[in-house]
Amino acid sequence: MLIEQIASDEVLEAAFEWVCEQRSHYHFNGDIWQLRRWWSEKKLLLQQSILNGSYRFRELRRFQANDRMIEWWCSQDALVLKAMAIVLTEHLNPHLSYRCFHLAGRGGLKGAVREVKAHLDEYQFVFRTDVKKYYASINHHLLMELVGLYVKDDAVITLLWGYLRRYVSDGGMFLDITQGISLGCPLSPLIGALFLKPLDDCMASLLGGLGGGLGCLYVRYMDDWVILAPTRWKLRRAIKAVNRVMADLLLEKHPDKTFIGRISKGFDFLGYWFSPQGLGVAKKTVERMMAKVTQLYEQGADDCRIESYLRHWWRWVRSGVELVLCRGNTREGFGGFFDAYLCAGL
Repeated sequence: MLIEQIASDEVLEAAFEWVCEQRSHYHFNGDIWQLRRWWSEKKLLLQQSILNGSYRFRELRRFQANDRMIEWWCSQDALVLKAMAIVLTEHLNPHLSYRCFHLAGRGGLKGAVREVKAHLDEYQFVFRTDVKKYYASINHHLLMELVGLYVKDDAVITLLWGYLRRYVSDGGMFLDITQGISLGCPLSPLIGALFLKPLDDCMASLLGGLGGGLGCLYVRYMDDWVILAPTRWKLRRAIKAVNRVMADLLLEKHPDKTFIGRISKGFDFLGYWFSPQGLGVAKKTVERMMAKVTQLYEQGADDCRIESYLRHWWRWVRSGVELVLCRGNTREGFGGFFDAYLCAGL
């Protein structure tokens, strides 16, 4: 049974090592140090409570992190969620689309970028979008209906309901969450991938030949996806199918991140700029980098700290892809800054 795998020594120890590494920088009053100190004793009690169905997640704390709200799980709950993620990833992975690139072993963000770039010349039209407030919009009942098709262990279902129907402390107020999944949780990427499985299945059937064979390309990373089509008519059929699935899942496309048009005009996807001339850095990616540099400067960071950030950023931009920095998309509007700091030796 899946619940026995979650409570096994092997999985719990792997989850324990993960949470210790993730929280190694925490304050000395953090609960991670108590968990590490008494882990041998706590593990036995944790296994018993998981197996007998009495384990309950504690309330979460919500706080602002950069430009988004994060829900913080206590260390023991984070460990249990990681153990669930380990087991459920292995269990659900065969059922998830190979076009979902953010899952382990599917290529990641750079793999999705390379896939789109490799086939760009074969198509004329593009539909690129993502889901508006995706994690916050996931309907619990629709999600659990989908989970129930693949997970038959009642004890695991109970744990999943506890993960979804959580209590959050936000500035002294306690909120009963009835919709959406948690940001910053090790289980959420898998759950996010599963909830859009109907979209993956629809695209596989419609585009791959089983239900019409439109001959389009579909690439998804988390809740961002792109469809490349050879003709406008085929793109319209694909968009109509996407809209139908989105309505069934009670989701909305993000209006500011949706683009429909000719590939020759260029488009953004996953922080990069795609065009017939090659692959560049998206303008928004550079704007975020410059905003971070400005923030570091205002906080009194010295030149070495800023240069270290720029080097790290530029290394990430270039890793795993072949860039063609085209004037007119990447550098436009940034003067000599981009040339001086990013194109000369970094």
